[in-house]
Amino acid sequence: MLPAQKFRMDYMYAQAFSTFYRLHDLATDWHQAQQICEAEGTALLIPNSLEEMENLKILMSNLKAHSTAIFVGLHDKFSDGDFVTLKGEPITGTVLELIWAPGSPDNMKGSEHCVVMTRDGLLDDRPCNDIYPFVCKILGNDTKFNKKCNCFDVGYAPGPKDNGKCYKFHMEPLSWHDAYLICQEEEGHLAIATSDEEATLITSFLNNLQENKAPNPNILLIGFSDLMFPFEYRTLKGETLEKAGYALWGPFTDNISEMTAKRCGAMSRTGQLLMTRCDLPAMFLCEMAIVIAKDDDASDEAETSAETVTEAINKTETE
Repeated sequence: MLPAQKFRMDYMYAQAFSTFYRLHDLATDWHQAQQICEAEGTALLIPNSLEEMENLKILMSNLKAHSTAIFVGLHDKFSDGDFVTLKGEPITGTVLELIWAPGSPDNMKGSEHCVVMTRDGLLDDRPCNDIYPFVCKILGNDTKFNKKCNCFDVGYAPGPKDNGKCYKFHMEPLSWHDAYLICQEEEGHLAIATSDEEATLITSFLNNLQENKAPNPNILLIGFSDLMFPFEYRTLKGETLEKAGYALWGPFTDNISEMTAKRCGAMSRTGQLLMTRCDLPAMFLCEMAIVIAKDDDASDEAETSAETVTEAINKTETE
Protein backbone atom coordinates (compact mmCIF):
# COMPACT_ATOMS: atom_id res chain seq x y z
CA MET A 1 0.00 0.00 0.00
CA LEU A 2 1.29 3.44 -0.93
CA PRO A 3 2.18 5.61 2.09
CA ALA A 4 -0.30 8.41 2.68
CA GLN A 5 2.41 11.06 2.51
CA LYS A 6 3.09 10.34 -1.18
CA PHE A 7 1.53 12.60 -3.79
CA ARG A 8 2.45 14.78 -6.76
CA MET A 9 5.91 16.31 -6.68
CA ASP A 10 4.52 19.84 -7.00
CA TYR A 11 2.68 19.55 -3.64
CA MET A 12 4.16 20.08 -0.19
CA TYR A 13 3.17 17.93 2.80
CA ALA A 14 2.29 19.50 6.15
CA GLN A 15 2.69 16.70 8.65
CA ALA A 16 0.95 18.60 11.46
CA PHE A 17 -2.28 18.60 9.42
CA SER A 18 -1.68 15.38 7.40
CA THR A 19 -2.43 17.49 4.34
CA PHE A 20 -0.87 18.30 0.97
CA TYR A 21 -0.90 21.89 -0.32
CA ARG A 22 0.09 23.59 -3.54
CA LEU A 23 0.40 27.35 -3.80
CA HIS A 24 -0.42 28.56 -7.30
CA ASP A 25 1.36 31.88 -7.61
CA LEU A 26 -0.03 32.52 -11.11
CA ALA A 27 -3.24 34.45 -10.45
CA THR A 28 -6.53 33.51 -12.10
CA ASP A 29 -10.27 33.90 -11.45
CA TRP A 30 -12.15 31.85 -8.84
CA HIS A 31 -13.82 29.51 -11.34
CA GLN A 32 -10.58 28.58 -13.09
CA ALA A 33 -8.83 28.15 -9.74
CA GLN A 34 -11.52 25.62 -8.83
CA GLN A 35 -11.09 23.84 -12.17
CA ILE A 36 -7.31 23.64 -11.81
CA CYS A 37 -7.50 22.14 -8.33
CA GLU A 38 -10.03 19.56 -9.53
CA ALA A 39 -7.75 18.68 -12.45
CA GLU A 40 -4.95 18.03 -9.99
CA GLY A 41 -7.21 15.69 -8.01
CA THR A 42 -7.55 18.14 -5.14
CA ALA A 43 -9.86 20.98 -4.09
CA LEU A 44 -9.67 24.73 -3.69
CA LEU A 45 -8.55 25.38 -0.13
CA ILE A 46 -11.11 25.38 2.68
CA PRO A 47 -9.40 26.00 6.06
CA ASN A 48 -10.49 23.64 8.84
CA SER A 49 -9.11 25.38 11.92
CA LEU A 50 -7.44 28.50 13.25
CA GLU A 51 -4.21 26.52 13.51
CA GLU A 52 -4.36 25.71 9.83
CA MET A 53 -5.04 29.36 9.04
CA GLU A 54 -1.83 30.30 10.85
CA ASN A 55 0.06 27.71 8.83
CA LEU A 56 -1.41 29.11 5.61
CA LYS A 57 -0.23 32.61 6.52
CA ILE A 58 3.30 31.20 6.51
CA LEU A 59 2.67 29.54 3.14
CA MET A 60 1.38 32.84 1.76
CA SER A 61 4.65 34.53 2.69
CA ASN A 62 5.99 32.90 -0.49
CA LEU A 63 3.62 35.00 -2.61
CA LYS A 64 4.88 37.85 -4.72
CA ALA A 65 4.84 41.18 -2.90
CA HIS A 66 1.91 42.60 -4.91
CA SER A 67 -0.37 39.63 -4.08
CA THR A 68 -2.59 40.57 -1.16
CA ALA A 69 -4.80 37.48 -0.86
CA ILE A 70 -5.63 34.01 -2.18
CA PHE A 71 -8.91 32.53 -3.34
CA VAL A 72 -10.48 29.91 -1.06
CA GLY A 73 -13.32 27.44 -1.65
CA LEU A 74 -16.16 29.54 -0.24
CA HIS A 75 -18.96 31.39 -2.05
CA ASP A 76 -22.54 32.65 -1.82
CA LYS A 77 -23.44 32.12 -5.48
CA PHE A 78 -26.60 30.15 -4.58
CA SER A 79 -28.07 32.71 -2.15
CA ASP A 80 -26.74 36.20 -1.36
CA GLY A 81 -25.12 36.28 2.07
CA ASP A 82 -25.39 32.56 2.70
CA PHE A 83 -21.78 31.44 2.32
CA VAL A 84 -21.09 27.78 1.78
CA THR A 85 -18.08 25.61 0.98
CA LEU A 86 -17.56 23.94 -2.40
CA LYS A 87 -19.23 20.90 -0.84
CA GLY A 88 -22.35 22.97 -0.16
CA GLU A 89 -21.76 23.08 3.61
CA PRO A 90 -22.87 26.33 5.35
CA ILE A 91 -20.11 28.09 7.28
CA THR A 92 -22.61 29.36 9.85
CA GLY A 93 -21.56 28.19 13.29
CA THR A 94 -18.06 27.21 12.16
CA VAL A 95 -14.69 28.80 12.86
CA LEU A 96 -14.80 30.34 9.38
CA GLU A 97 -17.65 32.60 10.44
CA LEU A 98 -15.36 34.15 13.08
CA ILE A 99 -12.55 35.29 10.80
CA TRP A 100 -14.19 37.75 8.42
CA ALA A 101 -12.23 40.96 7.93
CA PRO A 102 -13.83 44.02 9.62
CA GLY A 103 -16.89 45.11 7.62
CA SER A 104 -16.99 41.90 5.57
CA PRO A 105 -18.84 40.37 3.91
CA ASP A 106 -20.34 43.50 2.36
CA ASN A 107 -21.14 42.40 -1.23
CA MET A 108 -19.90 45.73 -2.58
CA LYS A 109 -21.84 46.79 -5.71
CA GLY A 110 -23.74 43.49 -5.49
CA SER A 111 -20.95 41.63 -7.26
CA GLU A 112 -18.89 39.97 -4.50
CA HIS A 113 -19.84 36.31 -4.33
CA CYS A 114 -16.47 34.55 -3.89
CA VAL A 115 -14.07 34.62 -0.97
CA VAL A 116 -10.38 35.35 -0.49
CA MET A 117 -8.08 34.96 2.48
CA THR A 118 -5.80 37.92 3.11
CA ARG A 119 -2.20 37.75 4.27
CA ASP A 120 -3.54 38.47 7.78
CA GLY A 121 -5.56 35.25 7.68
CA LEU A 122 -8.92 37.01 7.40
CA LEU A 123 -11.74 36.33 4.94
CA ASP A 124 -13.17 38.91 2.56
CA ASP A 125 -15.77 38.66 -0.20
CA ARG A 126 -14.61 39.64 -3.68
CA PRO A 127 -15.92 39.35 -7.27
CA CYS A 128 -15.43 35.84 -8.67
CA ASN A 129 -13.90 37.32 -11.83
CA ASP A 130 -11.15 39.10 -9.90
CA ILE A 131 -7.67 37.64 -10.27
CA TYR A 132 -5.83 36.10 -7.31
CA PRO A 133 -3.35 33.33 -6.56
CA PHE A 134 -4.85 30.27 -4.87
CA VAL A 135 -4.04 27.13 -2.90
CA CYS A 136 -5.14 23.57 -3.69
CA LYS A 137 -5.47 21.06 -0.87
CA ILE A 138 -5.97 17.35 -0.26
CA LEU A 139 -5.83 15.26 2.91
CA GLY A 140 -3.03 12.70 2.90
CA ASN A 141 -5.46 9.83 3.44
CA ASP A 142 -7.52 10.92 0.43
CA THR A 143 -4.72 10.50 -2.12
CA LYS A 144 -5.09 7.57 -4.52
CA PHE A 145 -2.43 6.03 -6.72
CA ASN A 146 -3.21 4.74 -10.22
CA LYS A 147 -0.80 1.80 -10.63
CA LYS A 148 -1.68 1.09 -14.24
CA CYS A 149 -0.82 4.63 -15.31
CA ASN A 150 1.77 5.34 -12.60
CA CYS A 151 0.11 8.59 -11.55
CA PHE A 152 -2.19 9.99 -8.88
CA ASP A 153 -5.22 10.46 -11.14
CA VAL A 154 -7.51 7.42 -11.09
CA GLY A 155 -9.50 8.85 -14.00
CA TYR A 156 -6.80 7.75 -16.46
CA ALA A 157 -6.98 4.29 -18.07
CA PRO A 158 -4.36 2.53 -20.24
CA GLY A 159 -4.71 2.10 -23.97
CA PRO A 160 -3.50 -1.00 -25.85
CA LYS A 161 -0.43 -2.65 -24.33
CA ASP A 162 1.90 -1.50 -27.14
CA ASN A 163 0.47 2.03 -27.03
CA GLY A 164 2.35 3.27 -23.96
CA LYS A 165 -0.34 5.85 -23.12
CA CYS A 166 -3.16 6.41 -20.66
CA TYR A 167 -6.27 8.43 -21.48
CA LYS A 168 -8.89 10.42 -19.61
CA PHE A 169 -12.17 11.38 -21.25
CA HIS A 170 -13.76 14.66 -20.13
CA MET A 171 -17.48 14.81 -20.85
CA GLU A 172 -17.97 18.29 -19.36
CA PRO A 173 -17.35 20.66 -22.31
CA LEU A 174 -14.68 23.34 -22.12
CA SER A 175 -13.05 25.68 -24.59
CA TRP A 176 -9.90 24.34 -26.29
CA HIS A 177 -7.69 26.65 -24.23
CA ASP A 178 -9.29 25.56 -20.94
CA ALA A 179 -9.13 21.90 -22.01
CA TYR A 180 -5.42 22.37 -22.76
CA LEU A 181 -4.90 23.81 -19.28
CA ILE A 182 -6.84 21.03 -17.54
CA CYS A 183 -4.81 18.31 -19.27
CA GLN A 184 -1.61 20.12 -18.33
CA GLU A 185 -2.66 20.34 -14.68
CA GLU A 186 -3.37 16.60 -14.74
CA GLU A 187 0.28 16.19 -15.81
CA GLY A 188 -0.80 15.12 -19.29
CA HIS A 189 -1.77 16.93 -22.49
CA LEU A 190 -4.57 16.97 -25.05
CA ALA A 191 -4.53 13.67 -26.95
CA ILE A 192 -2.56 13.44 -30.20
CA ALA A 193 -3.51 10.84 -32.80
CA THR A 194 -0.35 9.08 -34.03
CA SER A 195 -1.87 6.22 -36.07
CA ASP A 196 -5.09 4.88 -37.59
CA GLU A 197 -5.41 2.54 -34.61
CA GLU A 198 -5.12 5.38 -32.11
CA ALA A 199 -7.66 7.46 -34.06
CA THR A 200 -10.09 4.53 -33.78
CA LEU A 201 -9.44 4.39 -30.05
CA ILE A 202 -10.05 8.14 -29.71
CA THR A 203 -13.35 8.00 -31.61
CA SER A 204 -14.50 5.11 -29.41
CA PHE A 205 -14.89 7.59 -26.54
CA LEU A 206 -17.49 9.49 -28.59
CA ASN A 207 -19.13 6.46 -30.15
CA ASN A 208 -19.66 4.72 -26.81
CA LEU A 209 -21.36 7.80 -25.41
CA GLN A 210 -25.12 7.55 -25.63
CA GLU A 211 -26.08 11.15 -24.93
CA ASN A 212 -24.38 14.44 -24.16
CA LYS A 213 -25.52 18.06 -23.98
CA ALA A 214 -22.28 19.58 -25.26
CA PRO A 215 -22.82 22.33 -27.89
CA ASN A 216 -21.45 19.88 -30.47
CA PRO A 217 -21.65 16.29 -29.17
CA ASN A 218 -20.08 14.92 -32.35
CA ILE A 219 -16.55 16.26 -31.86
CA LEU A 220 -13.74 15.73 -29.38
CA LEU A 221 -11.07 18.38 -28.82
CA ILE A 222 -7.54 17.02 -29.30
CA GLY A 223 -3.99 18.32 -29.34
CA PHE A 224 -3.40 20.22 -32.57
CA SER A 225 -4.09 23.72 -33.88
CA ASP A 226 -2.84 26.42 -36.22
CA LEU A 227 -2.38 28.93 -33.39
CA MET A 228 1.34 29.32 -34.09
CA PHE A 229 0.94 30.02 -37.84
CA PRO A 230 -2.43 30.31 -39.62
CA PHE A 231 -3.26 27.28 -41.78
CA GLU A 232 -0.10 25.46 -40.65
CA TYR A 233 -1.44 22.63 -38.54
CA ARG A 234 0.83 21.37 -35.77
CA THR A 235 0.45 19.11 -32.77
CA LEU A 236 1.21 20.37 -29.28
CA LYS A 237 4.68 18.91 -29.75
CA GLY A 238 5.31 21.07 -32.83
CA GLU A 239 5.04 18.24 -35.37
CA THR A 240 3.05 18.35 -38.58
CA LEU A 241 0.09 16.02 -38.53
CA GLU A 242 1.75 13.87 -41.18
CA LYS A 243 4.90 13.49 -39.11
CA ALA A 244 2.84 12.70 -36.00
CA GLY A 245 1.29 9.81 -37.91
CA TYR A 246 -2.34 10.76 -38.58
CA ALA A 247 -3.69 13.36 -41.04
CA LEU A 248 -7.13 12.19 -42.20
CA TRP A 249 -9.15 15.35 -42.75
CA GLY A 250 -12.86 15.72 -43.28
CA PRO A 251 -14.07 17.76 -46.26
CA PHE A 252 -13.29 21.49 -46.09
CA THR A 253 -16.61 23.29 -46.52
CA ASP A 254 -15.84 26.56 -44.70
CA ASN A 255 -15.13 29.80 -46.50
CA ILE A 256 -11.97 31.77 -45.73
CA SER A 257 -13.66 33.85 -43.05
CA GLU A 258 -14.92 30.74 -41.25
CA MET A 259 -11.56 29.01 -41.58
CA THR A 260 -9.83 32.04 -40.07
CA ALA A 261 -12.15 31.88 -37.04
CA LYS A 262 -11.52 28.16 -36.48
CA ARG A 263 -8.02 27.72 -35.10
CA CYS A 264 -8.23 24.69 -32.78
CA GLY A 265 -8.22 20.99 -33.55
CA ALA A 266 -10.81 18.29 -33.00
CA MET A 267 -11.82 14.84 -34.23
CA SER A 268 -15.26 13.76 -35.41
CA ARG A 269 -17.08 10.51 -34.63
CA THR A 270 -15.86 9.15 -37.96
CA GLY A 271 -12.21 9.80 -37.09
CA GLN A 272 -11.81 12.77 -39.40
CA LEU A 273 -9.81 15.79 -38.27
CA LEU A 274 -11.50 19.17 -38.30
CA MET A 275 -11.00 22.70 -37.04
CA THR A 276 -13.31 24.39 -34.56
CA ARG A 277 -13.55 27.73 -32.79
CA CYS A 278 -11.22 27.74 -29.80
CA ASP A 279 -13.86 29.35 -27.57
CA LEU A 280 -16.59 26.84 -28.43
CA PRO A 281 -16.94 24.37 -25.51
CA ALA A 282 -16.66 20.69 -26.41
CA MET A 283 -15.75 17.39 -24.82
CA PHE A 284 -12.05 16.59 -24.84
CA LEU A 285 -9.51 13.83 -24.32
CA CYS A 286 -6.31 14.01 -22.29
CA GLU A 287 -3.41 11.57 -22.52
CA MET A 288 -0.19 10.91 -20.66
CA ALA A 289 2.75 8.61 -21.32
CA ILE A 290 3.06 5.60 -19.04
CA VAL A 291 6.33 5.86 -17.15
CA ILE A 292 7.14 2.29 -16.14
CA ALA A 293 8.28 1.86 -12.55
CA LYS A 294 11.39 -0.27 -12.17
CA ASP A 295 10.00 -3.03 -10.00
CA ASP A 296 9.15 -6.68 -10.36
CA ASP A 297 5.55 -6.26 -11.43
CA ALA A 298 5.95 -3.15 -13.63
CA SER A 299 5.65 -5.14 -16.83
CA ASP A 300 2.53 -6.87 -15.54
CA GLU A 301 0.93 -3.52 -14.77
CA ALA A 302 1.80 -2.18 -18.22
CA GLU A 303 0.35 -5.16 -20.08
CA THR A 304 -3.29 -4.25 -20.31
CA SER A 305 -5.73 -4.64 -23.20
CA ALA A 306 -7.57 -1.94 -25.15
CA GLU A 307 -10.72 -3.05 -23.31
CA THR A 308 -9.40 -1.24 -20.24
CA VAL A 309 -10.16 2.08 -21.88
CA THR A 310 -13.57 0.88 -23.05
CA GLU A 311 -14.41 -0.27 -19.53
CA ALA A 312 -13.51 3.19 -18.26
CA ILE A 313 -15.84 4.77 -20.84
CA ASN A 314 -18.70 2.46 -19.92
CA LYS A 315 -18.16 3.11 -16.23
CA THR A 316 -18.22 6.87 -16.79
CA GLU A 317 -21.41 6.64 -18.83
CA THR A 318 -23.09 4.47 -16.17
CA GLU A 319 -22.22 6.96 -13.44
